[in-house]
Amino acid sequence: MNSPLTASAFLPHRAPFLLVDRLLECEQHFCRTDFTVPVEHPMVRENCLSEGGVMENVAQTCATHIGYLSRHLPIRIGVVASVKNMSILSLPKVGSLLETTVEEQGEPIFSVSIYEAKVFSEGVLVAQGEMRVVLTDHVPTEQ
Repeated sequence: MNSPLTASAFLPHRAPFLLVDRLLECEQHFCRTDFTVPVEHPMVRENCLSEGGVMENVAQTCATHIGYLSRHLPIRIGVVASVKNMSILSLPKVGSLLETTVEEQGEPIFSVSIYEAKVFSEGVLVAQGEMRVVLTDHVPTEQ
């Protein structure tokens, strides 16, 4: 991967619930994305991305990682199985640029991947923690 890619090509999510704009970097066990918080996003509350929006940004970064690595296959659905030690230190303001990194901890076991995540807003750490994602056998269909 030489330049940023549009993340939606690797995600089952669609507007208005996209919370990742671009895939910046992707390796076997690492992924980095960005997202500019829009004013009219459904997960914006009081001029900030909500806690749920931050968590969904992490989940969609995990999904982007999985989708990019299996880009030759149909997009599969992942489900957040658990969140552990997730700290949301502050809420990103509308217009701010988020940069999210996820690092897969070892190989998936029984279709479960464990990711350590960090979310930065304008270079400042705003969230970090662990997310476990389970891949299902379901492949979404276009509506």
